[in-house]
Parts: sequence; C-alpha cells; structure tokens
Amino acid sequence: MSDLKLKPPELKKLMRIMNDCLYAQSREDVLRIIDQLNEIIPFNAAILCRKADKNGAALLDESVNHSYPEGWLRNYYKDKLFLLDPIAIASTHVNGPFTWKEAYSKIEMTNRLRAFINTAEDFGLKEGVTYSSHTRQEDKVDTLMSLETSGHKVDEEYLAIVEYILPHIHEVIVRIDETVRVPEALPDLTARERETLKWAYEGKTAWEIGVILSISERTVKFHLNNIYKKLNVKNRSQAVAKAARYGIV
Repeated sequence: MSDLKLKPPELKKLMRIMNDCLYAQSREDVLRIIDQLNEIIPFNAAILCRKADKNGAALLDESVNHSYPEGWLRNYYKDKLFLLDPIAIASTHVNGPFTWKEAYSKIEMTNRLRAFINTAEDFGLKEGVTYSSHTRQEDKVDTLMSLETSGHKVDEEYLAIVEYILPHIHEVIVRIDETVRVPEALPDLTARERETLKWAYEGKTAWEIGVILSISERTVKFHLNNIYKKLNVKNRSQAVAKAARYGIV
C-alpha cells in the first residue's frame, strides 16, 4: 500500500470516515460515508457490491448504489453481464485498486466486449477505478467498490486512498448484511409474485407487466413491493440479482 501524503484537512476527513465506519448501521449511513469520501477524491458515481469468486468469475450482488444508472444495473444483472465484465473479472486476481483503462488494456477485445464497453459508456460509465477486498475466507464474500471518474484526475494518491478506505467500508457492508441477510431457504413467493418477478427480470416496466398479466399497474407495484420485502432488497435491480442467484428466474 502506498503511503498517504494528504494535507491536514483531507487527512482529518479520512479519519472521520474511518470513525463513522465503526458506527454505521445502515445503507443510508454508507451513502453518507460515500458522500464524505467524495469530498477527498472526486467521482461521479459509486457502487458497492458483494462479490463471490467462482471458477475465476466474479458473481456480483448490488449492496449500495450511489448514483449508478438504474437502467444499466437492470441490464447488468438481468443479462448476467458480470460474467463478461472485464472489470469484475480483473477484480478476482488484482490485489490493488486499478483503473478501468488498465483492465481493458489486458484483455482481447472481442466484438462482444466492445459492445459491452460501448453500452456502459452510453450510460455514462466511461472511466473509473475499481478495488475489491480479498477476505481469503471461503465462507465470506468480498466487497467490490467501483467509482466512475470521468473528467477527474486519478493518480497514485487517489488509488492509495481507495486502497486505504475500502477495508473499513467492507466491514460496514459485512455488518449490514449480517442484520438484513436473506435466509438460505428459497423465499416464499406467490405464483403471481413469481410471474411479476419473471417479467421484471425481462426488463418490462410496471405498466408493461400489468398489460401482460391483465392487472393494473398499481397491483404490479404492490406485488413488487412484496417481492422486495421477501427478498430483503431495496429496488428492482437488487431483486433481479437476488432472484437470479436463487434460480427463481
């Protein structure tokens, strides 16, 4: 890890973040911590994901989203793009923070990968930094943090701060997940909820699902809210990711 050479004001902010990590108990607390981090290193969006490595692939499950495009996340989990994502793949074997440009430069650029990168850029995800904690424990998941940094300078000090702070944020994510963890048993979804979730997985809007199932948009949203509660998630992209993990869709 590189030595931090921060000015006193930035160092004070970093120490405050570390202290806040000790007491954070919710995703809202994590979002505030990310806001504080943005005062030290600039970025346009951030996301924290739980990550499990399997056969060299990174299986991602969104945990905290700070301004990442919902449309991108919906497609990312629906189409399981994390199995193709060069950033996610690099995170399984790179020990320190790395830029997306570095990850792209080390892969064979196929047409499929180029299409993936172009789509990400269409959603505003053009340049960034990613870092994954590495617990080295089979029964534990890592935390992957990605920052979209277009238009901002990323230097060695920037990467050092990311490397320094992620272990503290990882402990918060682990603590939060222990309090809201989904049971290992399959969630008890009704037939209608499973139908609703299936079409949400296909990227249909609440209105479109209502038309397909011959129910009102309001009823669709009612079913979605019940699904969120049963899966212990906050939004559609998280529900889709968790449903894929359970094999429900």
